[in-house]
Amino acid sequence: MSLWILLNPESTKLLVLVIKGGKKLPLFTGELILTKTPAGPRPHKFRVLRGGKEEYMTPAEFIDLLRMSDRILIAKGGNEDTAAAFADMLKGFQLDGELVNVCRFCLLKRRFNFLNRRSIRYHSMKICEECAKEELSKVLNAPYCHYSEEAKERIEEMLLQTKDLDRTIGALDPEGLDKELTRFDIVQASLDTRTMKIAELPISKRFKDILLQKSDELLPVQAKAVNTGLFEGRHQLVTSVTATGKTLIGELAGIENILRKRGKMLYLVPLVALANQKYDQFTDKYGSLGITTSIRIGSARIRTSSTLKMRRALDSNIIVGTYEGIDFILRSGDADLLGKIGTVVIDEVHTLEDSERGHRVDGVIGRLKYIAPAAQFIYLSATVAEPLALAQKLNAALVEYEYRPVPIERHLIFCEEHDKLRIMTRLVREEFAKKSTKGHKGQTIIFTNSRRNCHSISEALPMLSAPYHAGLTQFVRKSVEERFLKGKLPVVVTTAALAAGVDFPASQVIFESLAMGIEWINMQEFMQMVGRAGRPDYHDRGNVVLLATPNKRYSSEQTDAEDTVAVKLLKGSMVPSSLDYGEDEQMEEILASAAITTSMKDLAAIHKRMLGTFELTKLVTRLLQYKFLEKREDNISLTPFGQIAACHFLSVSAAFLIRDSVLKGMGPLEIVTNLEFFDGVYFKHATQISTALDINIPSRVFQGASLDIIFEGDNISKLDQNIQDQLFEFAAAFLTCKCKSSPYCGCAERRFSSKIVEIRMEGYDPAGIVHKMEDLYGVTAYPGDILGYLDNVVRNLDAVEKVARVYSKKSIANAAREMKRQVEG
Repeated sequence: MSLWILLNPESTKLLVLVIKGGKKLPLFTGELILTKTPAGPRPHKFRVLRGGKEEYMTPAEFIDLLRMSDRILIAKGGNEDTAAAFADMLKGFQLDGELVNVCRFCLLKRRFNFLNRRSIRYHSMKICEECAKEELSKVLNAPYCHYSEEAKERIEEMLLQTKDLDRTIGALDPEGLDKELTRFDIVQASLDTRTMKIAELPISKRFKDILLQKSDELLPVQAKAVNTGLFEGRHQLVTSVTATGKTLIGELAGIENILRKRGKMLYLVPLVALANQKYDQFTDKYGSLGITTSIRIGSARIRTSSTLKMRRALDSNIIVGTYEGIDFILRSGDADLLGKIGTVVIDEVHTLEDSERGHRVDGVIGRLKYIAPAAQFIYLSATVAEPLALAQKLNAALVEYEYRPVPIERHLIFCEEHDKLRIMTRLVREEFAKKSTKGHKGQTIIFTNSRRNCHSISEALPMLSAPYHAGLTQFVRKSVEERFLKGKLPVVVTTAALAAGVDFPASQVIFESLAMGIEWINMQEFMQMVGRAGRPDYHDRGNVVLLATPNKRYSSEQTDAEDTVAVKLLKGSMVPSSLDYGEDEQMEEILASAAITTSMKDLAAIHKRMLGTFELTKLVTRLLQYKFLEKREDNISLTPFGQIAACHFLSVSAAFLIRDSVLKGMGPLEIVTNLEFFDGVYFKHATQISTALDINIPSRVFQGASLDIIFEGDNISKLDQNIQDQLFEFAAAFLTCKCKSSPYCGCAERRFSSKIVEIRMEGYDPAGIVHKMEDLYGVTAYPGDILGYLDNVVRNLDAVEKVARVYSKKSIANAAREMKRQVEG
């Protein structure tokens, strides 16, 4: 095995490493002191350090060691005078030494490593990769740092990418963003150029003329759908990334089926905002063909100026609706009013895997297949974990388009919470200053985890911006959509809940948070949000930026911090969810299906069409025992009580609560506020209260210990007099119950919910209710949330009225009907 001697010249001595077999750790180390003699420099003293002990070799023994060695290595970068003296000494003994580049950090640690192409630049020198990692580790493990192991691995990847330790450490400073380093990867654009001429499509001339106003050719995924039998009535599952043209595939089938008298089109979406957008688009686009469009979103019973202008008739050619809005028609026993259905489009079909809504999406698809067996079903999604498996379950041909129209750069920036606003401001400004080759300025969507944050971030950004979420009125949301579409808004701040579908042609997406509420977003949600960046008609590329705060968590139950989640999302892939429903969900769907058939055989057939598993026989028996169903020979039917539960989307437990409350003689308002209360209420002056009390008060009124803190001791006296007066009014109205657990007993929420209903009955619209609550109690809410709550109140009042009539409680039924009339407006 080879023996090497490495010497590092210092000012008064030479460090000596005796290396065997090229190993990094020496056999032993020593210190050599030279002396001047008439014959030239000679060894004077050689102190050996071995195993923690110190000993000395004679000069002759040291010369013998040099003669035994295969290589004598002299480290570059040491003291030049000492190096020259040692070289003279070697000549005197007829020995040769070679100058070598070694890591000087290793020498300090009494070890050895050559410098090579993998070496890392640090300050004015190069050091070995191992030492660079050790120096980086010191920075990342400093007491003020809280990087996760995944984040540390990512930062180490940056080090190996740049071969520059100073630059890597600098990338952790939000003041000097280095986009070459923050770039995690580039998802390259790739195009399948195979397409087809619109003029050659086998569709009616009038429809063709409308399509030709925008383009002469179909996009590739659209051409692929046509070639897969779109116009031959084949069911299709279409999966492709955002902005590749999926929506038009549904329209191609639906509009042509309408014009060929094959039946109307149902277009189902997950969000009210998306339903409103599609309603407007279809009304404008196809009105010239004599095609009428209606909208169905939930029961939509609250009359406002915007809802009054929207068509809701079931005799329209196109009915756009949320999943629940269309299902409400079926559950109400009004399926026949839909008439002949030619096409059913299920947009964002991956919602099947949603833990809360999945069973209802599954149910409405199964029921639509039953009532419209001849209809063509088109399923659309940008994010499906196992497309082929889902297509087989849906009995649909798979149209999978894996190409991306524009490249997407994905960036990961580790930063503290207080740095995020400054970073977002810079990124938004830089993006808006750019213009694509298509002539469009760069615009940004910022995703955050709550509606309140949408507003606070939008207000804090030093440029024109707008919050956007489901709590806003339809008018406000539409205004934001239009301004963004026209390029007038540099940035929109929204929630993860609106990641899918709504048309915001952004070139950049920023994740201010990686949570939805207090839960981390999952891979599918992340992919939906990433997909909003970069539109081929507008942009040359998309930009995605994740702002991840080390050690940040939204609840004590979360084991991973935000920086860990960021790396996992960027490196992860979608995993299919199992479609296993609980008994409550299964019973709800069985009751809903019983609204459209009395045949046990057909009921079984409907549920066989669904993707989830159902213990049909067992649960039908239970529903018979609960008096939700009744059976005559081989037929089953909903009892009046069961009909109410099915129509009103009531779980078995909620239906029992209404029934028991009615039998106890409880008033309608008390029943509906026990069933569901409004908790989306915020302190209007939360910031001022937090400042005055020197404590961060949660902005939600009924969250955490906010109320306890405000009314503890003399805290309230520290507040502005006007805020004090409003809070005392709030306490007098809602915090006077005698419960031991007050204010955590639920009484305050129920009383507040009752007040919302009472103010509505006085004739106030949702925005007016908000203003009155602000004036009276210093609390606020979003009009869209108020509207949604009142819509549920009407649906529940309707259920109370019907249940009261079933059980001959006429006075309660009449009171519920009158209250419902007033709330509807």
